[in-house]
Amino acid sequence: MKALVLLAALAAPAAAPAQPAVVQVKATGGMRFVPAEVTIPAGGTVEWKNTAIFPHTVTDDPALAKVAGDAALPEGAEAFDSGKLGFHKTWRRTFTTPGRYVYFCRPHETHGMVGVVIVQPAG
Repeated sequence: MKALVLLAALAAPAAAPAQPAVVQVKATGGMRFVPAEVTIPAGGTVEWKNTAIFPHTVTDDPALAKVAGDAALPEGAEAFDSGKLGFHKTWRRTFTTPGRYVYFCRPHETHGMVGVVIVQPAG
């Protein structure tokens, strides 16, 4: 009987590796990203949701930042910009390059609307 149980266990398909959960960040009417900083594994996804009645963006492009420290990318990572997100609209990005990403909202950068995504190496 034990042999049958062992054979059945060996014949069962292996479980697929767990996919990282999607982390949600709100772009608020108070001109803040909440939470202001998130940490995810490489391959993880962040979803931003605009909870304000006016548009926000999620932008990490040093060429578009008014303040140099409001945009930063790890070496080898590509700049990104969500475009304007209307009320209750969402935008997702999957991060594959480990490191620290500093991003901002283009219309509200000078109001301090800046956030951070830390991507940890896989494994």
